[in-house]
Amino acid sequence: MEFSHLENWIDQINSGNLEQVVGLYSQDALLFATFDEKPLNTPALIRGYFDSFLARDGAGVELDSASVCHSELGENHYSTTGLYTFFFNEGDQHVRQKARFTFIFNWQKTGSIIHHHSSVIPA
Repeated sequence: MEFSHLENWIDQINSGNLEQVVGLYSQDALLFATFDEKPLNTPALIRGYFDSFLARDGAGVELDSASVCHSELGENHYSTTGLYTFFFNEGDQHVRQKARFTFIFNWQKTGSIIHHHSSVIPA
């Protein structure tokens, strides 16, 4: 099984490509987002979240590759867990926020992300 979906998500975030990012999520995906307190469970809510994040100056994400773990969950599904750091500029300050994540992918679907949980790592 090929585990390339996470890298594709990171590439699209770092390219600022809203349409491609949103297209990676299935129509019934659930996103527990890093910078939002409520579950995002519709394409419109997921789009709004990433539209807001990508609108921040210098927005992107950096993967801690050593932390990444993939687990097969069945014939068409796998999870990917690990750590990443979101970054963006806020005024004259460069913000870096460490977070932990879990993705569940259906690697046979076009919108392969069916679940994504991301939470801030407390300082």
